[in-house]
Amino acid sequence: MRRLWLRLSALIITFTLALMLLRHLIAAALPSPIVAYMTLETGLPVVIVQDLTHRLKQRLDFDFFTDPSFSPDGASLALTSYLNFGSDIVTYDLTTSRLRRLTASVAIAESPAWSPDGQWIAFASNHEGDNNIYIIRPDGADLRRVTAHRAGDRQPAWSPDSASLAFSSNRSGGWNLYQIDLASGAVRQLTEHRAPDSSPDWSPDGKRIVFASGRDGASAIYLLALATGEVTPLVVDSRYDSLPKWRPDGGAVTFARSVDGVSRIMQVDVATGDLRRLELGEVSADSLAWARG
Repeated sequence: MRRLWLRLSALIITFTLALMLLRHLIAAALPSPIVAYMTLETGLPVVIVQDLTHRLKQRLDFDFFTDPSFSPDGASLALTSYLNFGSDIVTYDLTTSRLRRLTASVAIAESPAWSPDGQWIAFASNHEGDNNIYIIRPDGADLRRVTAHRAGDRQPAWSPDSASLAFSSNRSGGWNLYQIDLASGAVRQLTEHRAPDSSPDWSPDGKRIVFASGRDGASAIYLLALATGEVTPLVVDSRYDSLPKWRPDGGAVTFARSVDGVSRIMQVDVATGDLRRLELGEVSADSLAWARG
């Protein structure tokens, strides 16, 4: 009887391993949307990378990570790593599990954004006193300060051609959106409103920027047409909506919605306005990023 039980156990284990291997092989052969997001377990931040079709998950729970941003090939993440006295920008190779620390200072470095051409990672930092935007190579070389202003510059987002950055700043008094051309250093103001505008994200076609704003009384999601400067509401709700991100195909925007103290990822169709929850299998999810794929 014991021998039969051992054989059955071995068969079950072998079958389970075979199913897991088959699932991974199918996932590799049939690419599907990949996202990374932050969730809280026992109050501590954990970043999860998830294949939305095959429900495969990889958990980065060995450090306090937030703000995931994919490299263009989807093989690595740029992250904010929180420390005792501040935070640093790190990269994490999802294949080799190699962690590389790009900044090292007793300061705040946050909101990393990987350029579409893969050459740079932009981030915000106060390590020289004022909060400004910086760029650095993915190997940690060639750190450059992009903005130099006494106001607060934060939340950089790349244009699809990697030539410009959008960011949020209070240099005009309130928090508005700005664009800086990296070649010339020219800065132009994109929005002007007494309510705070934040978290810009450039559309894949380069024509619009989605952002969060409190201009209708609650934090909601808006679209800015770059050609005309026209701002139109995408989702306006009495609940707190933030951190919008374009889906790589440009057809939808995801964002975080706070409901009774729990953050959920919602998805809105840009053409129709249809809204639904993006099911990730977690109670709370925030700071979602898409692999460009």
